[in-house]
Amino acid sequence: MASVKSIVNCLGIDTGGTVSVLGDLFGFIRRRVPADPDGTVTARVSVLGQIRGVQQNHIHVNVIRVGFDALADPADLDDEFEKIDYATYRMRNIYAQVNLGVGRVWHYFIPAADADGMDDIASGDEADDLIAKWSVPNVGVDAFVVRNIDGFLGMASGIPGSCDKESKEDGVLAGDIGRGTEGFARTFAHEIGHHLGLEHNHGGRPDCPDTLNGCNNIMAQTRCATSCGGGIRAASLLANGQGSDMRGHCAVRNGCDV
Repeated sequence: MASVKSIVNCLGIDTGGTVSVLGDLFGFIRRRVPADPDGTVTARVSVLGQIRGVQQNHIHVNVIRVGFDALADPADLDDEFEKIDYATYRMRNIYAQVNLGVGRVWHYFIPAADADGMDDIASGDEADDLIAKWSVPNVGVDAFVVRNIDGFLGMASGIPGSCDKESKEDGVLAGDIGRGTEGFARTFAHEIGHHLGLEHNHGGRPDCPDTLNGCNNIMAQTRCATSCGGGIRAASLLANGQGSDMRGHCAVRNGCDV
């Protein structure tokens, strides 16, 4: 089996200092496994599973927090980090269904003073402006997380999104931290799915899919997950064809050959 160090090196993570398995290999900002919001379930991670995940096609993600220093109660910041870690955990498990790994997850921060009000998103145009104004100059998918969004849950700037970091379609508004943990996690995985080329699985129709599995697909809109599916938590399925489309995106890296 490949060593953790060889995998971390393959992912482009500096091993010159102390390496945290949970922080560097799994990308948890709090360096511990997040709690599952369903109190009857214990969240678990597998080092072997993560190694195997990045030995196959995988993506890197840049989580860009916007304006978290303006949260009403700074004492809640640890809870918001927990939501982000859980979203990373859930996305990794959802994408594993179609043999797509999630490799390096790096965290960035835009202070409220620099965000020009775009930590509180009021329109799609404002979301586009946020994505267009900032980017991280690496191969990761830029996923912006803001304090609040009014009128919608998240947005991809392009379907599929661009890998050109000078483009206006090179990232996603992955959600707002004011939402519940499970809903935020689903939106996070859903919007990155759009970036990787997936449309809503019911097209542009106002009606929802006509099967339970369709309503429970991660690319069904949230209203479908709650009206004809099993609820937000259950609406996390991906089909093999969707996996093929995702793995063909330019942001997908080849597996680590270690």
